[in-house]
Amino acid sequence: MSLTSGDTHSSMINSAYNRTTNAVRKISGRIATATVVTFFLAGFLFTAIEQISGLFSLTDIGYGDSYILYDVLHFQKTGEIYRDLSLPPYLPAQYSPLVYVLYSIPGRIISSSNPFFGPRLVALAAFLLCILIVISIARSLIPGRSVWLWALLMAGSIGVMRSWVLQLRGDFPGILFDLLAIRLLFRNSRWAVVLAGLCAGFATQFKITYVTALIAGALWLLARRHWKDCARFAAAGVLSSLGIYLLLWAREHRMLHQMMALSPGVAEFPKWSILIHEALTEPVVLLALLAAVLAISTAALRADSYWGLLTLFALVAFSIAALTDIQAGGNTNYFYEALFAIVPAAVLGVRRLTAWAKWRISASLFVTLLVAFYFLQPQAWVLYYGARSLVGPDGVKARNQAFRQIEQALRGQHIFSTVPRAALLDGEPALMEPYLLSYMQRMGKFDPAPILRRLRDGEFDLVITAPTSISWRGIPHINSDLRHAIMASYQPYCVDFGYLLHLPNNRRNSSTLEGRLTAIGCTPVVCNSPFECPAW
Repeated sequence: MSLTSGDTHSSMINSAYNRTTNAVRKISGRIATATVVTFFLAGFLFTAIEQISGLFSLTDIGYGDSYILYDVLHFQKTGEIYRDLSLPPYLPAQYSPLVYVLYSIPGRIISSSNPFFGPRLVALAAFLLCILIVISIARSLIPGRSVWLWALLMAGSIGVMRSWVLQLRGDFPGILFDLLAIRLLFRNSRWAVVLAGLCAGFATQFKITYVTALIAGALWLLARRHWKDCARFAAAGVLSSLGIYLLLWAREHRMLHQMMALSPGVAEFPKWSILIHEALTEPVVLLALLAAVLAISTAALRADSYWGLLTLFALVAFSIAALTDIQAGGNTNYFYEALFAIVPAAVLGVRRLTAWAKWRISASLFVTLLVAFYFLQPQAWVLYYGARSLVGPDGVKARNQAFRQIEQALRGQHIFSTVPRAALLDGEPALMEPYLLSYMQRMGKFDPAPILRRLRDGEFDLVITAPTSISWRGIPHINSDLRHAIMASYQPYCVDFGYLLHLPNNRRNSSTLEGRLTAIGCTPVVCNSPFECPAW
């Protein structure tokens, strides 16, 4: 039966409509994919810019860097990690021993005018190695040529990590060995199991709470009924965890006391819930949840599969982070291990999302608009301001010059500082960590009498504080006892580089210092009324 002219015309219209629809679908799908890639690429670039600028900074990247650096330098000079707490700066070195050993390595090889530079290179290397292992895990679980690129961009653009990459902590070295343990368990080998156990135990040498790989690996091997492998894994883990700690304790008798100085801790819940919210609203979490929903009806999440191992690892990591972060000293860094662990699932989720966008025009428009306006626009502003911080007037070069000025002006002065970086300007600081002092006082574990007495006696040439009152999770950096001791013998004089400098009430010996401060443009403090004085 032949087609009529009307049927032929209708068929031509339908064919043209289908071709147009397919072309629009293809273009919109590509735009959606490009938008998602651009979002993660912008985050990755901002992370890279922040690390490049921070690497050369003469000041702390995050609060507490100087506190850790002090003990690193002390270890380099004396070979001792855990100091005599009856001597200044009085407060314990609370981190695991290999944190100080690791960050002291660059200083033993080369010298630098910037004491932060070498340790920061180590911290950056640990972060990059974490990303490489995440990429390796993702590639072993997901087929496809673009998997490594998605994993790289996602792991390198997690927002809550950006300002922590160069901080002198034990997080990324510990996470590195935990992730390596999980990757080794993907290999069906007896020796891989033993090496995985050694890595899982070694992670605790950087942070004692990094037991995630030990727990998840043992449970997974039990779920597979690999009894001998589980025994090998556990024995290797105990050897490289408790075994090494015992060896170090034999050399550093003060180790356990100082590492446990903050136990059981001060519980704080309002900020705790905010930190959990910040971690859970990362885009990688949302994409991982999408992948989990799509895979829930398949065998991919079986407990004895490799996906099951990774899921178990992520759940254990998040549970440990949530429990330990209740204490008031915790921050978002507690959740980094869980966030790294879900990146492979997020890669699977984004591939499903972009595939979905390629098949439906409405889906591609939804993805494009959502990412462009809800995620990409803020990311673009962040990238813009990040670039300004690298080369702008307030960038690292300008800040370093300003810090050198105040360092030169205060050279040779006996300083008491509640700002850890400024405390390092004194060769024998009386206090390195005011927050830790307040925390331990809250717990009744520290008597500040020696510090308060030295302040009231006017022993120091000047006192440095922040110009505004600072607290974290309900614990002030300067508690009332310390504040009153400073006010009894010192008064605010000027502000420079974000430091409030207090000079002695009796300034008979301060004329030279006053002249130096005036020369560098230290802004005088005028207190005609209590409302005009800095609320430090």
